[in-house]
Amino acid sequence: MPSAQLSTDLRRLNMSVRMGFMDAYNAKSYAPRYPIFATTQQSSSAENIYPQIIDPAAIREWVGERVVNGLVISGARVANQTFELTYAVRRTDVEDDLTGTIAQAISRVRSGASKFVRHPNKLVFTVITGNSACLDGLALFHATHKENPADAGSSTFANTASGALTSTTAASCRSAMMELKSADGDVANENPNVLIVPPALETIARKIANADMVIESNIGSDNLQVNVYKGAYTVVVAPQLSTAHGGNDAHWYMADANDPEDRGVIFQNRDEIEVISFFNPADESVFTLDEYKWGMRKRHTAAGGNPKKIFRRTG
Repeated sequence: MPSAQLSTDLRRLNMSVRMGFMDAYNAKSYAPRYPIFATTQQSSSAENIYPQIIDPAAIREWVGERVVNGLVISGARVANQTFELTYAVRRTDVEDDLTGTIAQAISRVRSGASKFVRHPNKLVFTVITGNSACLDGLALFHATHKENPADAGSSTFANTASGALTSTTAASCRSAMMELKSADGDVANENPNVLIVPPALETIARKIANADMVIESNIGSDNLQVNVYKGAYTVVVAPQLSTAHGGNDAHWYMADANDPEDRGVIFQNRDEIEVISFFNPADESVFTLDEYKWGMRKRHTAAGGNPKKIFRRTG
């Protein structure tokens, strides 16, 4: 192949690969599930600091002088991570293209774009299955979260317990969330509205969320009762929570996602995707390895958020 023609073909290949990647990345053919229950925060630096303003003051009848209460301000740091995916194609394969290398290269990079589209979803669910740290410094699901994180002597709450998913255990979990106290000892006003389950629990979860009648296991078997919680929950079914993908088919989760800025899990986005290519003969990888390369790079992360906003039950 003449040198000039090869150079033209390389430019076309590079453009096709990059356009193929961006087309696949922007196609939005994949609908992630994490935005239903996780907070999305934009980041503009190496890390985000999430200030926790603890207000332990309670309203009192005004007798005598005012009682001045201080606000307790602390911050949890969540550092961004950098992720990459790189593909290489031998220069000789491109020059000869005996096996459709060019078409395969475009297809492979489009596949890489799809992986990056799905990656935030994977990170968020890994926080859940891996029980990562949350904003109070403890594991997201823990038996001794403090109702007032600024008070060493504060009463605690557990957002994890045992119990297979049934209409009865869902009602019990809901009650436990709604009974939580705020830092000043008042009602925390949690209102759970999302059930998050692996595929193995999808059927029972959808019955709890949508059926007209349910079996109440606490009043005897086969006792059909009106489902008073019909319409109370959005059901999120996540294969990432299954045993096959590192989770547990018996674990289920309930979340309060009413406030998009205050949820149980955080996805933190630092920047948009970047595609870098090395296809010039003078590029080091081409010169030393006789390979053309396309690399993708993106910075983001996920972390536990407010533990009052998500409860786990281990069936």
